[in-house]
Amino acid sequence: MKNKISLTILSFLANFIMAGFATQFGMLIEPIAEKFAANVNEVASIFSLLNGGALAGTIAAFFLIEKIGVKRITLLSYISIALSAAALHFTSSLSVVMMAMTVIGLCGGIGLCIAGTIVVSVWKDKIQSTMLVVQDATFNVAGVVFPLITTYALSNALSWSYSYLAVGLVALGTAMMALMTNFDLCDRQGEKSADKGDLSAEKSEWNFSIISAGIGLFLGMLALYTFLTWAPMFVKEKFDIPFEEAGNIITQYWSAALVGALISTVIVSRVKIQHFLMGMMALAFIITSLIVTTDKLEWMGYLTYGYGFACAALYNAFIAYGVSFVKQASSKNVSYILISGSAGAMFSPAISSMFESIIGLQTVMYAIPVIYAIILAMLVISRRQTAENSLATA
Repeated sequence: MKNKISLTILSFLANFIMAGFATQFGMLIEPIAEKFAANVNEVASIFSLLNGGALAGTIAAFFLIEKIGVKRITLLSYISIALSAAALHFTSSLSVVMMAMTVIGLCGGIGLCIAGTIVVSVWKDKIQSTMLVVQDATFNVAGVVFPLITTYALSNALSWSYSYLAVGLVALGTAMMALMTNFDLCDRQGEKSADKGDLSAEKSEWNFSIISAGIGLFLGMLALYTFLTWAPMFVKEKFDIPFEEAGNIITQYWSAALVGALISTVIVSRVKIQHFLMGMMALAFIITSLIVTTDKLEWMGYLTYGYGFACAALYNAFIAYGVSFVKQASSKNVSYILISGSAGAMFSPAISSMFESIIGLQTVMYAIPVIYAIILAMLVISRRQTAENSLATA
């Protein structure tokens, strides 16, 4: 049990660290631009390197985790993140910042796959779903903690990089903890099997339900990031209010996401993950339908809080849902779902921008509830097919 707890803490730290780099970047664009005398748009593009690296990391993890082993790749990833964070702190070159952020994104993406692999290997049944949702809560907690460090550093005329250095120290501590932890529960075949020349490694199981989980997460992240990208402008134009006031909709979303992730943890511990996810997608459909159709500005804040609650545990809820349909989840199962989510988040701005220029902002916003309706339909079909297969094999 003690080893299970250590592994679980490592999985939580993986989400905590990635959030530490991802959630505060908007606060650092201007300080970085001032530090390196660079254009704000050039600095903003560095965030794309972080996201692109994370997508590349999830793809790399799909192929590497089972070959290298969970412990080795965990150590390599978090030592690399710690060194990259140190480089951010000490460098005087924007090019080094760009390279370091790419490495952090790459290793952080691998880390997210490691986190999911650990939980599906160590825990089973309902507690597995609960632990996966707790990971999302950990991500949101970091989204509160590290921006506070950033605020303190900037308000006290300290370097912009102190907040990232703090995340790097957590990464170093994670690597040290991984070094002292036994990962045998995660390496299902283990190095012993490889040493014995056992080539009959267990293959990853694939079926319609786990594939639909990846597609569902892709669509979910596409809808979410379309909302986060265009909602302020949509509210500004629809209600004719200042952009600064309309921008509060994003703050409201993230505030609700933290509370929602914590409450979701309690809910998932009491209901099946399939029921939870279908309920959240139905709620997201209803709320986004109201957001894009209401003419009452005073409703927007409440609706956005509800939307933040509904999407708070989107990532790991889909992982928990997908792996519930296989007998023994593998790192490739987890990586596939994470790749799908990362791709949805990364390509959403480009896809939504293209359609905004063709069909207009209003129509793009109307597409968001339609996407949630499609996801909900997929979940229903998947559940029915699973039930039919169970009856056929009974």
